[in-house]
Amino acid sequence: MLKKSLFGFVLFGALGTLLFAQTQPKVQIGEALSGKEAKEMLQNFPKEVKSAIKIPQKQTKVVKGARGGTYPYNNDVVPPFNPSTDSLVALKDSAGNVILYITYTTDKPFAEVGNILAIDSSRLDSPKDYAVQKWNPDKKELYTEYVNARTYYNGGRNATDKYPEWGMPYSNSFGMWIKLGGYFSEAISLFNRNEIYKQDDPAWEYQYFNFELLPSGLLSVTTKYSDYSTERIITTKPIPLNKWVYIQAIEKVLDYQIGWKAEDGSDEELVQKTFGNQTIKFSKDVSYQKYFSADDLMRYLENDETRFYINAKELFYNPIVGMFELMSNYNAKEKLIYSTGGQVTYGINTLIQESYIVLTGGTSSILTLQDIDIYYDPQTLNILLIDWRVNRQGAGQ
Repeated sequence: MLKKSLFGFVLFGALGTLLFAQTQPKVQIGEALSGKEAKEMLQNFPKEVKSAIKIPQKQTKVVKGARGGTYPYNNDVVPPFNPSTDSLVALKDSAGNVILYITYTTDKPFAEVGNILAIDSSRLDSPKDYAVQKWNPDKKELYTEYVNARTYYNGGRNATDKYPEWGMPYSNSFGMWIKLGGYFSEAISLFNRNEIYKQDDPAWEYQYFNFELLPSGLLSVTTKYSDYSTERIITTKPIPLNKWVYIQAIEKVLDYQIGWKAEDGSDEELVQKTFGNQTIKFSKDVSYQKYFSADDLMRYLENDETRFYINAKELFYNPIVGMFELMSNYNAKEKLIYSTGGQVTYGINTLIQESYIVLTGGTSSILTLQDIDIYYDPQTLNILLIDWRVNRQGAGQ
């Protein structure tokens, strides 16, 4: 069931005109109206309808399945049109005749489907199935110990060990599908492994593997190169808006890659860089702790003001996963960090298009007849209005 919560920034302005090539005959969405003009049009619109779509007559089961009711409707059935907050748009046929009207909340022209992405990182701490070689200073020999993934990929930092860098502390691979409705005014940290040093007071931390979406739409990874310097790899093309894009960043010690591919095959990029020939070194003879975090990304996905402009799904972290390896096969490997859920948001144009397809007997991948608030003439069964506003009776939740 489609959850019709309509939220978002006003990034899209007037709807303009959009042709739907996949419907026959072609239909178009007229310019959005608001204020007094929209209210007057709504009051008179039954006279404007020339080519109405009918509620299917196969019988009452379908009619009862249509949310909404008959027109004219009473204010206890649907909220009255508010010219200061609501907009009205006409759906027209190829000859310019009005088929029906759609009303929606002006500053919230979106609907969401699904659930906000959730992250499971339990496999970082269990089971202990990574074998590492550690040094026994008493026996002066190596011995095998089994550790969990978090310990293994953090690596040994024991300054008393003869071999202090066991494990794979300099290997990372993170990826996911992302869909943006706009670029943000600040960088978004998609995933990072920061390193924290607790021996001083106060403690301090710095970036170790920070995968970011920049305000320009470019992707970058910033990493600690030594105790006192960082290095960065950055893409040259912004990821496209309003479509699903697969993104991934990989580190293998000094070799880095960032790649992305648009789901529709329209564009892609792969950037590679090998940092200087100096091996990453840590001068302090103390233990460090690295942690794995997608907290900043989750804050955007959970925030009512931003989450409808950044969608994410199939997030994963596993250092052994190669570039684009899980793009079309998310469940191919066990992942150390993985996501479930993942909401998808749709603009009002898409909702109108998909509603028209459903109302004319087609099928939609994002909604059904029961998701649409419909108002129709009880005598002719002509559908007159689709209502996509919030906080109205009859709205699916």
